[in-house]
Amino acid sequence: MTPGPAVVLRPVRPSDEAAVGRVAYQTGFFGDSAARYFRDAALFAALWVGPYFRGGGFGGFVAQQGPEVVGYVLGSPSPLLYRRAVLRVVAQQAWQLRALRTGWPYLWRAARWPGPHADSGRFPAHLHLNLLPQARGQGAGEGLLRAHLQVLAGAGVPGVQLATTTENAAALRLYARLGFTEAARQVTPLWTPWLSHPAEHLCLTKALNPAEP
Repeated sequence: MTPGPAVVLRPVRPSDEAAVGRVAYQTGFFGDSAARYFRDAALFAALWVGPYFRGGGFGGFVAQQGPEVVGYVLGSPSPLLYRRAVLRVVAQQAWQLRALRTGWPYLWRAARWPGPHADSGRFPAHLHLNLLPQARGQGAGEGLLRAHLQVLAGAGVPGVQLATTTENAAALRLYARLGFTEAARQVTPLWTPWLSHPAEHLCLTKALNPAEP
């Protein structure tokens, strides 16, 4: 079988928002489609990807295979910057709020059982990394993550945190390989209606520019 085009990594562009939103939706359920728990793909993309394109993002990269975006890493260097961007997105999407009913069971559960977080003073940045199935196993995830961490460190960000679960074993191996360590663990019923069992939420952290002793 003839191999497909090589996966190329590059900085994210404003014009990538729709493509990144599609990848986010197609991978939003532990690597599979978020349609399982959130039927409105456009609103999902607006809520989970939009803030990074509305002033809350920094140092993002995409993985591109031929003309198609097949993966991304997005992040924010500051909780305040990200929260402001979320509010901006919500205001812009207010006309779509009726569509929230399609994802209300998840949104209600997420508000009731939030995941653990690390100290935002030591680890103010956060990130999200997702790849379509055809881009996995080619080193794209590691490349994206290394590129993003390098930008954060170069900007003087002291540390970064991310949220994941024990359901994603491959991602956990990648994060461990790049020096992330577990800061908190919490069993949650958030995903039980769709997984048929509780999940373990993890908060992982990595120091980028440790303070001088």
